[in-house]
Amino acid sequence: MGSLAFVILGAWQPSSAQPLVFDEKIGHYKDLSYEVLSDEGLSWEEQVKLFGGETVHYEELTNQERGAKEAELAELLRRMRIADRMVHPNFSDMERAGKTARAWLDAQLQLIPEAYTDRDAQKLRHAALGFFRAYELFGEKRYLEAGLTCSDRILAAQLQRGHWAYGNQGGKMMRIQDGFVTRPFWIMLYAYKLSGDKKYLESARRGADVLLSAQSAGGGWPDQWIFPGGSTPSSGTRNGSISFNDSATNATFRIMVMMYHVTGDKKYIAKLGNLGPWIAKANLGKGEWAGWSQQYHGDGRPTRARAYEIELPYTRVTCWHVGPLLTWLYLMDGNEAHMELLKRAYASHERIRVEDLNYLDDWKAIGAVWTDTPSYPRLQYRPGLPDAYLPDGSNWGCVQIAHKMIPFKKITPRQIKEYGGLMHHDQPNVHEMAKLARAYQAPPRWNNIYLYSHTSSKVAHAMSKVRRVLLEHKRGGRDAVLRYYSYPTKFTPDQYLQARIDAAKRVLDYGNRSLAVDRGDGPGSSSISAWEDFGWVSRKYKWYVREAAFNTSGPGSGTVWYQWQFLWDNKLAHGNIDADAATRGGRGLEMYSNLDSWDVLGEWGMACLEKENYFDVPIGKD
Repeated sequence: MGSLAFVILGAWQPSSAQPLVFDEKIGHYKDLSYEVLSDEGLSWEEQVKLFGGETVHYEELTNQERGAKEAELAELLRRMRIADRMVHPNFSDMERAGKTARAWLDAQLQLIPEAYTDRDAQKLRHAALGFFRAYELFGEKRYLEAGLTCSDRILAAQLQRGHWAYGNQGGKMMRIQDGFVTRPFWIMLYAYKLSGDKKYLESARRGADVLLSAQSAGGGWPDQWIFPGGSTPSSGTRNGSISFNDSATNATFRIMVMMYHVTGDKKYIAKLGNLGPWIAKANLGKGEWAGWSQQYHGDGRPTRARAYEIELPYTRVTCWHVGPLLTWLYLMDGNEAHMELLKRAYASHERIRVEDLNYLDDWKAIGAVWTDTPSYPRLQYRPGLPDAYLPDGSNWGCVQIAHKMIPFKKITPRQIKEYGGLMHHDQPNVHEMAKLARAYQAPPRWNNIYLYSHTSSKVAHAMSKVRRVLLEHKRGGRDAVLRYYSYPTKFTPDQYLQARIDAAKRVLDYGNRSLAVDRGDGPGSSSISAWEDFGWVSRKYKWYVREAAFNTSGPGSGTVWYQWQFLWDNKLAHGNIDADAATRGGRGLEMYSNLDSWDVLGEWGMACLEKENYFDVPIGKD
């Protein structure tokens, strides 16, 4: 969203902060270690890329300040009235955007899938979320009823044990990863919040209870759970193991915390405190290095569910899974050991990133020749983000379907002796690959897309979560981190006044406005009218931290989200969204990336039960 959208009121900076050094020649920061982290002097684009969204904290005002703010709001509303009629005197931008959104929503009312099966399962989840948020935005009951219709069809598919089926396994097996149980849980809780019908709360409770039955002694969860007498041909770590893959542990951890807040029952959090010591034990790094594999036996030994998920530290595990878990545990119990371990893991990735800067010319040559394909446009390796690395940090590379790591650096006899079974010995290193690419020769052995971390761009986004926590920790320890993750459940009059002013500024920002009233529905457009279904509702996190979020003109740059934000901000600026609805509590156990606290979608799952501080959880206590 445009630059005005990122004006932060009430933010604070450490007086000793120094600007980070960006090398314009190579296009990278020279140093992003914990010791130098700062957002001093950064543009809003740079802040988002490095640290994710902001939490805006509004302070109370003096009588003089309040009078000035009231005058400022009046002037902004006057400008909004003028801007609203600039394109067409009889048809305002607000009316145009609202008409477009409603027309699309009304068409979707006729397209709700009949049953929670196959691909329609995801469509029903997305539609439920979209309709519920539309109801909260427009206040029109037909959207609430549509969301509840979706929820009822999801509820009808819940099995007797409390989970939802995976493939043809029925009640014999529960697939935990990929959200087969966790995603329906949040829809049920959202339906309960808006309707008050306890059948949805009961559904959510049953889902949480069956997940609780699969928790390991170490506090985490496997990919899958085989019930007594059942069996499955599917790959996955099972029965007593702990998996980070596809958020098996993280997504379930969130549910246990939420159910504790919903019910007050400590059974949901009884083993969560075990994860801290278990994560420390499962660290595969040697010496000053730290990192984690994707799956483990319950005793902390790494294992694999699929042949390409090898027993090495994976970059994505720190960013997506262990990093958030250590943060959540730290905010609950205050144990600085969690932060020390996270700093150690981040330092490991930063050392890789800094050394990777030496290979930029080679990667540029490789990317220019071997990654320019229609299916994988602009697939480039990002410094510091390989798939995996050796426990001692002496080499790193990609894995994907190669079943062993393809080292990017020259391998040594010692590496072969210690890690030979986990590495390919006959593949060219980065310099050798670049030499082949410059000669326009075919890439070696593996399909060219597997020469890179297949999640490199996604991991870059998730790293902003880790970096944000460390930035706040450097600023003020646990109190600062908790401040970032906390937010009120209702604004005071002074806070509400300031929130309305910020909303008005976002509405008046030309970049936001031009996209919000975009009517393009051709190829590449992301206007709401161009979408076949609600598939866009779950993609905000990915879009926000990509280049598209900083594009303020033309199709394909997130128009649908600009439209919803524009409508929400218009209503908020005019005071048509009350002080309660304008806040949704703290960030809670936010996953993947952090959106701004004012975002119209935000962390909607946590908002199913609004709390200022979700981390007031007595883990490890009787």
